[in-house]
Amino acid sequence: MKNKDYNALEAGEKKADVFNENSARIVQDLSGYHWKMEKMRVGQGKEEGLHLLKNELSGNDFSWNTGHIPGDVYTDLYLAGEIEDPNFGRNMGKAKWVQEYEWWYNYAFNVSEEMKGKRITLVFEGVDYSCEVWLNNEYLGAHKGMYSSFEFDVTDIVDFKQPHVPVNLLTVKLDPPPKNQKNIAGMKHNFAGDYLTGLIPFGIWRPVKLVATDKVKIDCFRVDYKVSEDKALAKMEVEVQAYENNIEDLSLQITLRNEEGTQAVKKPIMLGLGENKEKVSFEIVNPKLWWPYELGEPNLYELQISILQGDQVLDCLTEKIGVREIKLQMNPGFTEEETKLPWTFTINGKPMFLRSACWGGQPSFFYGRNNVDKYKLFLNKAKKANINNLRIFGWHPPEVKEFYDICDELGLTVWTNFSFATQEFREDKDYIDDVKYECSMVVKERRNHPSMVMWMGGEEVFFSEAHVESGNRKLMERIGEVTKELTDVPYADASPLSSREGIRMGYSTKESAHANSHYYAAGAIFMEDYYPSLDYAIIPELTAASSPNVESLKKFIPENELWPMGPSYGYHACDLHVLQNLNYEVFGDIKFGSLEEFVEATQIAQGTIAQFSLEHFRRQKPHVSGVALCHFMTNWPIIKWDIVDYYGENKKSYEYVRRCYEPLLPSLQFNKRRWLPGENFEGNLYVINDYYKTYSDIAYQYEVLNADKQVVYTGDLQINIGENSSVSYGKVNWKVEGNVSESFYIRLTLKDGNSVIASNEYCLLIADQEEAKKVALELYKEMHKGRDVFGKGYYRYTPEMIENL
Repeated sequence: MKNKDYNALEAGEKKADVFNENSARIVQDLSGYHWKMEKMRVGQGKEEGLHLLKNELSGNDFSWNTGHIPGDVYTDLYLAGEIEDPNFGRNMGKAKWVQEYEWWYNYAFNVSEEMKGKRITLVFEGVDYSCEVWLNNEYLGAHKGMYSSFEFDVTDIVDFKQPHVPVNLLTVKLDPPPKNQKNIAGMKHNFAGDYLTGLIPFGIWRPVKLVATDKVKIDCFRVDYKVSEDKALAKMEVEVQAYENNIEDLSLQITLRNEEGTQAVKKPIMLGLGENKEKVSFEIVNPKLWWPYELGEPNLYELQISILQGDQVLDCLTEKIGVREIKLQMNPGFTEEETKLPWTFTINGKPMFLRSACWGGQPSFFYGRNNVDKYKLFLNKAKKANINNLRIFGWHPPEVKEFYDICDELGLTVWTNFSFATQEFREDKDYIDDVKYECSMVVKERRNHPSMVMWMGGEEVFFSEAHVESGNRKLMERIGEVTKELTDVPYADASPLSSREGIRMGYSTKESAHANSHYYAAGAIFMEDYYPSLDYAIIPELTAASSPNVESLKKFIPENELWPMGPSYGYHACDLHVLQNLNYEVFGDIKFGSLEEFVEATQIAQGTIAQFSLEHFRRQKPHVSGVALCHFMTNWPIIKWDIVDYYGENKKSYEYVRRCYEPLLPSLQFNKRRWLPGENFEGNLYVINDYYKTYSDIAYQYEVLNADKQVVYTGDLQINIGENSSVSYGKVNWKVEGNVSESFYIRLTLKDGNSVIASNEYCLLIADQEEAKKVALELYKEMHKGRDVFGKGYYRYTPEMIENL
């Protein structure tokens, strides 16, 4: 949001990560543990003159708590011992008092003498959600919106004296966070929903810096590419601030470097006083293209943008970029009435199936607990799980620069939603202007990352009766207009589009769907009946859930609630009856004899459901162009959708997803998981190949194993596998042997000579499918009896809480 009290930065990226040694820019990072923080009643801080303090050796704020920037209020208070760990038990509810107060942060510092004679800017890369700022008793201004960076000219306010006790005092008043998501959608992420508690995070969540520049300052840049066989055309726009008029002999220089050498282009420029936009196009000869990891190497260049006066560098930015072109094309097999939008992603001209997962992050809901090592841990695990795309959906914030940097390096693609989710949004001009500005800042900061392949407006914003008559569609279209002005990366209005409400709002019937009903209606329908009934171009969300490992549970569930299960399970989003019902579907038993049995069963059930559903949609390519498991990880310790828990520990379901997301995969299509003795099992033998590589004379072997894992039936085919394909090569037929309640297994193997190049395995049951459905349906009905009494709140899992009052 812009207002008259501050000059908002036009982009939050590209500030001071790497610099040319001749650059006139100097950066002093104010991050770290040298901040002080304290609580005040609303209005009390100003009344008592906290903004008028000067820094002293043993001053007013000497005994304030230590604060850390970047961070959040709750983490600072937890480290100070003023609140218990919010992640443990039901402590989040006990910490809600924090959001009723103002929080004052002070930072004392001396200014580097190197900055003398330069224009000095105080830059906030992000504050959640609103604040006021003073420096040396001077009011600088206010800001609202967690994603937009903002800055103040403090050239004439900073003090260059270098005493033992720092002489400059920066004061930030954080306002109590807003509580109505409708008022701040798009400018702050969700804090309430079916796996959140209503605790509202807030804090100075991004770095704070002093930036000293000379006559000019590069604010940000945009670069788009058109890729051909042996060259790439780069079109660049650079935003530059000029602090003097008619600066002579200026030029803009663009330099690209990689291990093979350097390419550069230089053009003379004229800058007017204030904001300027300079455009330059240049050809990259024999470019080393950036590719998702399975299609090639994620090659990166070092890009250097310099403003020179003669041979003197006035300002310079250096950033890693990747040369790639993203387009969308229509999915085959749908009529013009069924889909009007393209959903097949092409990278440098090659279609790519999205083996996606929803990124339920950041790694922590509490910003002060996040760090680069956590991002590296989770993102490397995503790549090892054969995930090639991460979908940041609208419940969570667009990620920080470090996230996208790591994805760039790993060759992971990213689909980023703006923070619109599950609400009816405001329609007044002030809100729309504010949110358009905030979203533009989100785009500007992230648009040059090669990993960014998709922008999306909302999450489940065409999803209820309230949305049908709302202005939600018009708002999403406006956000799309803003986005398309700022980047060539594709944009779509929302997910899903083809909900009942979305269709009533004018969207086509088979664009996109969230495949979550199997989870929420656990017991009412089996996976074999649900997932094959869905026919959509893309599935941006598909749900299965499980418990974390027992050792992880012990970190956030009180010991006296571990077993029998206490209310902290429900508080941490455990849909207990759903998990029991899914256990029954997979095993024929709810598996509730012990904590260990229950935990292991839920993870295997989650993996089994993920295997069946994800492979089903993969086999439909190119008709279907992507599917996203919801979620890969989550931002606080919950008992729900993640396959890697909050602490970074893999669940057993992780291995199922890793296997069924192999780019080259033998896959078995079957119509049911339960077969009676004497029935003829029949399955279709597919091979899915996401590589642009062919395989000739491959032995496709299949084995049936009994409950003791002894081979009882085998067969093989000799096949050729085409690139980027999904093909059925034959069938497996076997007369089922064994006893009711036993399992049997089918193992598939692809061999190139003596080398195994891919394999897969399935567990099926010897049981009566129809009888199992009847039992499951009764479990579903029983589950709803609790909801009828207690609603959807978690008290229904521990009714003794009420009975013992």
